[in-house]
Amino acid sequence: MKTNKIFKTTTIAACLFATLSSVSVNASHFRGAAVVPTVDANGMLTIDAKSFWRRQVGTAAGTFPHSGVSGSSSLFVAGAGNAALGSISLDTSDIRRSRIDETFSIQLPPGAGTYTISWGSNAWVAGVPNGSGSYGTTSTIFWDGLTANTPIQFDLENIQQEVLRGAAYSDNLDAVGVGLTYDDTFLGTGMSGQAPGYSIDASGQINMSAATTTAILDNGSSPGADIGFSGKIGATDGSAVEFVWLFDAVDTGANLAPSITDVVINALVGTTIDHTLAVSDPNVGDILTTSFINFLGTGGNPLNSTFDPGTLDFSWDSTGFSVGTYIATFGTSDGSLSDQGTITINLTQGPGGGGINVPEPATILIMGSGLAMIAGFRRRRKTS
Repeated sequence: MKTNKIFKTTTIAACLFATLSSVSVNASHFRGAAVVPTVDANGMLTIDAKSFWRRQVGTAAGTFPHSGVSGSSSLFVAGAGNAALGSISLDTSDIRRSRIDETFSIQLPPGAGTYTISWGSNAWVAGVPNGSGSYGTTSTIFWDGLTANTPIQFDLENIQQEVLRGAAYSDNLDAVGVGLTYDDTFLGTGMSGQAPGYSIDASGQINMSAATTTAILDNGSSPGADIGFSGKIGATDGSAVEFVWLFDAVDTGANLAPSITDVVINALVGTTIDHTLAVSDPNVGDILTTSFINFLGTGGNPLNSTFDPGTLDFSWDSTGFSVGTYIATFGTSDGSLSDQGTITINLTQGPGGGGINVPEPATILIMGSGLAMIAGFRRRRKTS
């Protein structure tokens, strides 16, 4: 039987930060969360909330300790009111944590405006050295009163929590948007500091040196919740998404999480993208199950892509789609631990359509439909 640290996971929920003190305390259970808003042309605001909590098999979504946003408090949109819960689901397949996925919606008033979305409660999972007490996040979205806006696309679970002590760590946030910026100095509610050596560069890449990962100690109170980290993603129109989560530091010889290698592909509109995922597990003999989670993009959400979980081959004909960035997200599991990885596709116009294909550094050449594509790989977790 595999052994690994068990993450206790939790989420966020609430009204404005000023109301947090009025929310009752249940017990230590929060492990991380982010809420990501989007608005349609009619002003209907939809909010995707993903949160992580202490894992307790047999407890339903929305009830302690799997509180989620809706089970802790209300999701408040300043200037509009409390957003209505549309759906909620629970995933306990990763033994380190429980994940709650929720969707909320609310009609925005007529006219342009920037709307703040707040939630929070008590209390962090026990023993995190840089996090305790209240937790919460805030997101903002701009709506011009006329057109749809999806300023930031982001999935918190794309960040690998597992950190191998004595090895450098590197992983990309895989966020999509126009002119995104990353604030690694932002501290989530209840945090007193960041993880040692933690930084995010201008491309959204998280880095920690081997020396700093060695310094992360085990949290004896809540195994797997060894150190907190947080950040803020900003868009050019003033929209923003905060996130907060926990790293799990492990030693060589432990059961380690599987890994999907992220890849960036620059291609011309009309190209058929064919790519085989690189999926691996440090523990020889582990049987991995890989699935296709979603495919999102700034130029529309593609419905014509295919993925074969047996061969790990992904294919998408980009004919008819707009210039922009598209991200396909995949998950893999060894039956106890999991990872998510992405294929990021940057579509540009070819000759006659304005634009040329610009190679990424440290790339390899892929051929598809007679047109050259350049793919640059982003390692999720460096082990050297």
